[in-house]
Amino acid sequence: MGERGKLKLPPHLRAVDGGQSDAPATLADAAAPVAPEKPTGLPDSVSAAWDVIVPALDEVGVLARCDGPALELALRHYVTAVAASDDVISSPRLYDDKNERPMKNPSSQVFRDHSSAFLEYAKQLGLTFVSRARAPRPDEGAGGADNPFAAHG
Repeated sequence: MGERGKLKLPPHLRAVDGGQSDAPATLADAAAPVAPEKPTGLPDSVSAAWDVIVPALDEVGVLARCDGPALELALRHYVTAVAASDDVISSPRLYDDKNERPMKNPSSQVFRDHSSAFLEYAKQLGLTFVSRARAPRPDEGAGGADNPFAAHG
């Protein structure tokens, strides 16, 4: 084809094959869908959450062995948020003896902080309905027929 048939792109852009090659498109495509092992020594509540959440994520094939630390931190935030929420529900207001007035339970801030931290992990791990709706199915990949941006030959 010579020089005339070559695609000329600006230096910051590169041509993609639209899923035509056998090479994985991303590191996620190359990672084997194998759930990480549960860390030893987890607190009981974190261990119980692991036993529910990790098999559910593994069932849909979205985990890799290297996701263990992120899962552990996510679950620690989750368990802490739930415990703080339980405390706020049982004692929404406390009494400040020093200032002689009612005050908000400090656990409400702990609940907010850990809920926010968990939500950030949850988005990355596919634990929210929005994150799952945006992610392609593992068996379809990014170059599937439903992808309007995939190059089809």
